[in-house]
Amino acid sequence: MKKLIRIIKNLHIDKLVFKGYGLGFDNSVPVFVLNAVPEDILDVVIDYQKKDVLFGSIRKIIKPSQFRKEAECEVFGRCGGCDWLHISYPDQLRFKQDIIKEIFQKFQNVNIESIIASSKHFFYRNKSFLPLSERFDQPVIGMFERNSHRVISHKNCLIQPEIFMQISRQFLKYIKLTKTTIYNERTGKGTLRHIGFRISGSSKEILVVVVTKSSKLPFTKQLVRILSENFPQISGIIQNINPDPGNRILSKKEKILFGKDHLFEKIGNLIFRLNYRSFFQVNNGIAEKLYSFIKDNIKENSVVIDAFSGIGTIGLFISNKAKQVFCIENNEQAVIDAEFNAKLNNIKNCMFIRNYVEDEIQVLCSQNQIDTIIFDPPRKGLNEKIINVISENKIGQIIYISCNPSTQVRDVGKFIDLGYQIGKMQPFDMFPQTYHIENVVILKKN
Repeated sequence: MKKLIRIIKNLHIDKLVFKGYGLGFDNSVPVFVLNAVPEDILDVVIDYQKKDVLFGSIRKIIKPSQFRKEAECEVFGRCGGCDWLHISYPDQLRFKQDIIKEIFQKFQNVNIESIIASSKHFFYRNKSFLPLSERFDQPVIGMFERNSHRVISHKNCLIQPEIFMQISRQFLKYIKLTKTTIYNERTGKGTLRHIGFRISGSSKEILVVVVTKSSKLPFTKQLVRILSENFPQISGIIQNINPDPGNRILSKKEKILFGKDHLFEKIGNLIFRLNYRSFFQVNNGIAEKLYSFIKDNIKENSVVIDAFSGIGTIGLFISNKAKQVFCIENNEQAVIDAEFNAKLNNIKNCMFIRNYVEDEIQVLCSQNQIDTIIFDPPRKGLNEKIINVISENKIGQIIYISCNPSTQVRDVGKFIDLGYQIGKMQPFDMFPQTYHIENVVILKKN
């Protein structure tokens, strides 16, 4: 990566691409520009170069696009939480549709359904973890600046519930009152690292998670009193202790300072217990639409594998249509929650297996007549072992869910090479105001 000092004048932005950049061309050289909008004409400062591609930022808007609007956030452009606050929601949906089409353009005759919109455009996140830092010897809570670990503080955030920031402000009062130190990534000294929140859309109860470097957290009784008295909807305050350097937020060690470490959420007619660690889709409204789509696309009385199943949300949601569902998940707490949720909802045809998908899937496929496999893998996608096992066992249908279409398209290509074809593709807007897209591809064996 080479640092450049260069300005490109009057760069026309042609389109938006995955990861939220606007794309223009300078003498046929691609230029990716942060916070740019299609049809903008810009003066652009080139920040760096990767091979034959330039990356820049806006120095001056010469002519704003008709699609550009004023972002209603005082830190937009610096904070890395949102990408598209300066674009209207209908246009965001249209641009995301175009991005999915471009990512999958190498596959011919693929019918991509219109992206399913979120009912909430703002304040939709049910979970957030906010880093702590210091500025001018004062503690701050916010989000990381894009591509950095500099914390950008803000009064309000438009993608998470307002109460998260209200609790954060009370937490700042506790920090100042008790003179609790903030963790410094460079020196490894200090105590407080993150504050996290999880809220139930159905009961409105809230979990608060304080992530610290060491187990010593001063005046915890005072912290509990400050938060619980001001916010009676808080049902649990947990201290998670993470002494390790690096980007991982949570560790296995914890203390429950108040209440409980879980809450209850409702999706459709089902109730789910969620531990503060467990994965759950961040947008409840779209999650239910996503699960309904999956259920609509499995056959009655089918045998299904739900791989990377988390707390069993998908497997349990489809269980009254399937004959048998095998849920594979390596996270111990998620499996505990899944088994509890099955009993809570009186569901008896789901089996929960704690193991890595690549180590379990061959046994399940060889011992059972599997009709459909549902994948919702991490952002890195699937490994070769999993893909080969599916092909060798001639599984008739794959439902592949991904929040990272760039790795999804790679894996879909491998399945196609092994004799599958795309039957249907359905994007969902799980993450309004950002470039992220949740995409579902249904593959069928030729």
